[in-house]
Amino acid sequence: MTDCLAGVELYGLASRRVISGIVDRRRVERIRSDVEGLDEVLRGGFIPGSCVVISGGPGSGKSTLCSQFLFNGYKNHGEGGIYVTCTESPEEVKNNFRDHGWDVDSAIKNGKMKVIDMRPVVATESGLITRNEAVFQGEKMPFSVVAKATLDEIKRAHAKRVVIDSLTTVEMQYKDQFEVRQGLLGLIQGLSSEDCVSLLIVESIGPHRGIPVEWALSHGAIQLNYSNENSEVVRSIQVVKMRRTAHDQTVYGMEITNEGIVVHTDVRV
Repeated sequence: MTDCLAGVELYGLASRRVISGIVDRRRVERIRSDVEGLDEVLRGGFIPGSCVVISGGPGSGKSTLCSQFLFNGYKNHGEGGIYVTCTESPEEVKNNFRDHGWDVDSAIKNGKMKVIDMRPVVATESGLITRNEAVFQGEKMPFSVVAKATLDEIKRAHAKRVVIDSLTTVEMQYKDQFEVRQGLLGLIQGLSSEDCVSLLIVESIGPHRGIPVEWALSHGAIQLNYSNENSEVVRSIQVVKMRRTAHDQTVYGMEITNEGIVVHTDVRV
């Protein structure tokens, strides 16, 4: 097993490390995902103030993992959560929770969870697709509006968990990659100033050519993959990057069950 701390590989430090959050003789506060197997890989959970990219192709389990992270915070710790949707309607997002038996309606009713609609385009009553001015508000950079809406709700609800689904949709509104990078940097700086963990979904297909800009600017990156082997779907997960903490970079088997994501730390892919 290989652990990494601040980009340096560490070996043989088991006697100096405990799952409770003492990493390399330093005590680090954690926000547990409570996703089976994942906190073991993360050495206890996510660090508050972290913005972590959840990357993978369509159907790889990104939204399921993030929804599970939000709901576990409410169910197990009474923590507030925010789901910023840039792709699906709020009702579709809530249905994704319901499909796994996660009582999102109770969480919303109790003021512990909110779904924020940040879709850049919407369908009118006549069926036409038009730009969502509630998002753009005359701004050239929708990143600024997404950031403000999210940060306002974090402060109002004292939220500890945030999901933005997805960065890819926001980035597609730009032609200039410099503006994408600047907007993304501003968003991450704003979110990281709060005492919460933000999971940022990014669509990716196939091997990466170079380092994705989202990985470079974020505090962490988790890659979800799947492939077909002998007519069976083989799913995997890897914590590629995580600042300020030791973490396991092994590629482990992963499963999507009726109850959500399960990381099999006894299966290496």
